[in-house]
Amino acid sequence: VGDMLKRVPGVAFVSDVLEFDGVRLRGLDPGYTQILINGKKVPGQGDDRSFFVDRIPAELVERIEIVRSASANRSGDAVAGALNIVLRDAYEFEGAYVRAGALYFDADDAEWKGTGGGVIAGEVGGGRLLVGVNAQGRYNPKTKRSDRFEEPDGEFVDREDQSDIRDGEDYSANASYTHPIGEGTLNLSGFVVQTDRTETERSLEYNDPDSTSIDNLLSVNDQFEDIDQGNWSLAAGFEFPALGGNNELGFDYAAFDEDTVNTEEEVGFDDDDTPPSFDEFEGTRELFDLEDDELRFSFAHQRALGTAEMELGLQYQDKDRDVVLDVSEVSTDEEGAPLPPYAAFERSASTIEEQRIDPYLMFSGAASALAWEAGLRYE
Repeated sequence: VGDMLKRVPGVAFVSDVLEFDGVRLRGLDPGYTQILINGKKVPGQGDDRSFFVDRIPAELVERIEIVRSASANRSGDAVAGALNIVLRDAYEFEGAYVRAGALYFDADDAEWKGTGGGVIAGEVGGGRLLVGVNAQGRYNPKTKRSDRFEEPDGEFVDREDQSDIRDGEDYSANASYTHPIGEGTLNLSGFVVQTDRTETERSLEYNDPDSTSIDNLLSVNDQFEDIDQGNWSLAAGFEFPALGGNNELGFDYAAFDEDTVNTEEEVGFDDDDTPPSFDEFEGTRELFDLEDDELRFSFAHQRALGTAEMELGLQYQDKDRDVVLDVSEVSTDEEGAPLPPYAAFERSASTIEEQRIDPYLMFSGAASALAWEAGLRYE
């Protein structure tokens, strides 16, 4: 999805080089852009409600709707706008297909990654069923150089040479089932995205803009991060005519889990000496555990009022987000000695609980090339 959106005018990313995950609309941070999947909010890694779209494969997507204005029937979190990722459903696809391929990365350590997926849809039990699966290998090797100065055109401070390799796999699946019940229609859907990823970085800082000699070395930093992330969601909806219009009852449950181990170790040298002498060897290990659950109910009633349409609705949300961070810091000032073991961890924990009841009223209509909308929402 990130690759799809990077070509859209007005869509930017806060990501690292060659990565397209944190979406920005109108130049605002990702927390102000609401990401919806099948019209439903999904929790993500950031406590600002941001969600990384690069984990959703394009193969499961029917279309992406970009809504640049606020609407009464959507949460006010979408200050910059909303992106609705509509997954394939049983009414939009008929038949089956499979795909398999390979990706080659011409880096210092040449790497092959596999990719494949399949979708099948058809009639089942008087309704229509669609199931899609996808597996995607990811590999992103980068080399970066940073030259630092006290000010523009000012005195040179230092240079950093960095290698950064991000290696992982994404696994995803979605399912959709629709079945008529009387005059109404039952809709069931769900999706799951699992990411296993490692990030390996090595940075060397020098006090010279060109030299790679140990006599100009200021620090050596090695960082390794093992990331395990999972998103999943279940949704049920029932559409039926009543009260002089069309009604929709909705229920959905969404969750995000992350388990990350990040280890960073750095050897520092004292630049006051010529050449720089050994100063300290230090390391930090962080254990990050996140669980985010959202439960939502909704009701909406739509009816025609002359040439316009009225929508009256109520949305309820119960959110629980728990984060635990364990940190251990070790060091030694003995040159050549190994670091002490990461044993004593300091723990910090936080919990966000949120209950919302949001009623809204919205009117909309269209005449020739003009479309209009007006509404009121209370949160």
